[in-house]
Amino acid sequence: MSRKELKKGAKTKLNGHFSFFFLLFLPYIVLYFIGSSQSNSQGLKTLQNQQTGLNWGSILLLLASLILVGAQFVSLDSIRNKAEYTQGFSKGFTIFSNSKYFWGAVGIGLLEFIWVFLWTLLLFVPGIIKGLAYSQAFYIYRDSVDAGQPLRFRGAVTQSRQMMDGHKWEFFVLQLSLIGWQILVWITNGLAGIWVFPYTNLTYANYYDHLKEEQAGNIVEPATEN
Repeated sequence: MSRKELKKGAKTKLNGHFSFFFLLFLPYIVLYFIGSSQSNSQGLKTLQNQQTGLNWGSILLLLASLILVGAQFVSLDSIRNKAEYTQGFSKGFTIFSNSKYFWGAVGIGLLEFIWVFLWTLLLFVPGIIKGLAYSQAFYIYRDSVDAGQPLRFRGAVTQSRQMMDGHKWEFFVLQLSLIGWQILVWITNGLAGIWVFPYTNLTYANYYDHLKEEQAGNIVEPATEN
C-alpha cells in the first residue's frame, strides 16, 4: 500500500470519528504539554542554581509516553475495524487496563531506549536505523498478548527488527512525509495536536497492519513467556 493510501485510510477513520479520537488522545496531549512545560521550566531553574532534584516534568513525559502506547493500541483496533467508538476518554488509559500491556510498554520501551542510546554513542545514524528497526515492537507485543501467546520483551523487539528488514527506509520516508504536520503543531503551540497526533498514529498503525499482512508467515517466532 502506498503512503498516500495509508494516509487516506487514517484520515477516513479520524474524520469519521473525530470526537472519539480527540478524547482518546486528550490524556496524552494534556500530560505531554504540561510535562514539557514543567521540564523546560525546571531545567531553566536548575541552570540558574535556583532548584535541583526531581524533575516532575520528566515524570509526566514518561507517563504520557505510556498512555500514548495505549492510544496506539486502540488506533490499531480502529484500522482493523474492531474498535467501538465509545468512551474515548476512558480508552485513553488503555495501557492500564491490562497488566501485560503496561509492563510490556515499560519493558520494551526501556530496552529500546538502552539499545538505541548505545548505538547512538557509536554514531548518530546507526541510532536512527535501530530506532526504525525497533519501531513495530509495541504493536507486535500487543498482538501476541491478545493472541494468548505473549512474547518476551526482547522477542518483540527481535521480531520488529525482522519485520523491518528491507522496510526501514520506507518507514523513514513515511515519517518524513508527516513532518510538516509536526511543524504545524509547533507553530500553533500544540493546538493542531488534537488532529495531528491521532492522524499520525493512525497512519503508523495502518502501516504496521499492512506490513504484517504482507509478511504473514515470513517472520520467525521468538520464544514466548512461560
